[in-house]
Amino acid sequence: MDLRPRETVILAEDFTALVSWYRDALGFKVTRLFEDEYHYVNLESESGIQIGIASASEMGVEANDRSKNTVLMQYEVDDVKEFFEHLKSKGGKLTFGPSFDEKGGFWFGGVADPEGNPIWVVDKNCP
Repeated sequence: MDLRPRETVILAEDFTALVSWYRDALGFKVTRLFEDEYHYVNLESESGIQIGIASASEMGVEANDRSKNTVLMQYEVDDVKEFFEHLKSKGGKLTFGPSFDEKGGFWFGGVADPEGNPIWVVDKNCP
């Protein structure tokens, strides 16, 4: 069996608003959009990160407290503090940090998208 990577999928309560946030705040570009039988979009960042966003209700899923997700996205940026300032200006919610791990020598922190989906952010020095 050969597994190949695909996009991480986020189920959205407000499909249009969440797509807009990932596009406008994080710079993802729409690569495919489906709106006939269901709402689904493929997005890709400049560095090649791929995500999908689908309508939760159309997929038969009732969203719960997203801050308790056991699966989350993690991204690497050059400057965690600068990235957090950018996200705050775009409606992102900081959940912790930015903090410096003295033992590991890296910056890290957490944010949530507008629907509360957790995202961890680290710098390039994170092991």
